[in-house]
Amino acid sequence: MKRIIFLFALLLNVIVVSAQEEYFTCPEYKADIQDYNKTTKGSNKKRCQMLKDLNHMNDDGEIQYQYVFKAKDTLNREQLMNIIRSWAKTNYNNYEKSLVSETDSTIEFKGLLLNIGQVMGAFKTAIVNAESYVRIETKSNRIRVTATVRHYTLAGAGLSGVKSTVTLPRDVYPYTDSDNQSAYAQAYINSHFALITNIGSIFLYLNKNYPNHSEKEKKNDDW
Repeated sequence: MKRIIFLFALLLNVIVVSAQEEYFTCPEYKADIQDYNKTTKGSNKKRCQMLKDLNHMNDDGEIQYQYVFKAKDTLNREQLMNIIRSWAKTNYNNYEKSLVSETDSTIEFKGLLLNIGQVMGAFKTAIVNAESYVRIETKSNRIRVTATVRHYTLAGAGLSGVKSTVTLPRDVYPYTDSDNQSAYAQAYINSHFALITNIGSIFLYLNKNYPNHSEKEKKNDDW
C-alpha cells in the first residue's frame, strides 16, 4: 500500500511540475508511470507477469529503464552536470562511494538495494540483494537516463549450510522456474519500483532546480 501511495504521489508531482514550467519533457516516462501503477495490485505472481509485459529487460538479461529527457532549449552542460551531482548528493548516502565514473558529459552512480526479496523460515532462509546503476548522459538539448539492476545476489541458509549465488534477473523467476521463487518474485517487483522511482526523482529534481541558462551550445544529434 505504501508503494502504491508513493507512486501516486510521484505521478502527481510530475503533473504539478509539468503544469508550472518544464525545462525537460519526457512523455514516455509519464506513460510508463501510468502503466506501472496498473501492476501494483494482486498477488506477486500476477504482478510479476504484468511487469514482464512492460518489457523492461535488456539484451543482457538485466532489468532496465531508459528515457531521453528533452530540453526546451540548448543548454550549458557544465551547469547541467552540476545539477546532476547535486541530485546524487541528495539521493545517495555516500556520494564518493556511489560514483562509478564521470566525464564532462556522462556520469554513473550505483546504489545498494538491500533485502529486496526475503523469505524467512524455520529450516530455510533466502535474502536477495542487488545493486542499481544510473547512467546519465548529457547533450546540449537533452539527457539520456539509463537505470539498471544488473544482477541479484542471493544469500541462502538451510540444513545444507550457507551459500551465496549471483544471477541475472532473466535466469530466475519469473523468467524461468528456479529455486527461491518467492524471494526472486519480491526482488523483481522491488527492482522495478526502485528503478522507475529513481528516474522520477531525477526528472523532478531537474525541472525544479534547473537555473536559467545564458550560455548556449551547438546541438549534437548523435542520439
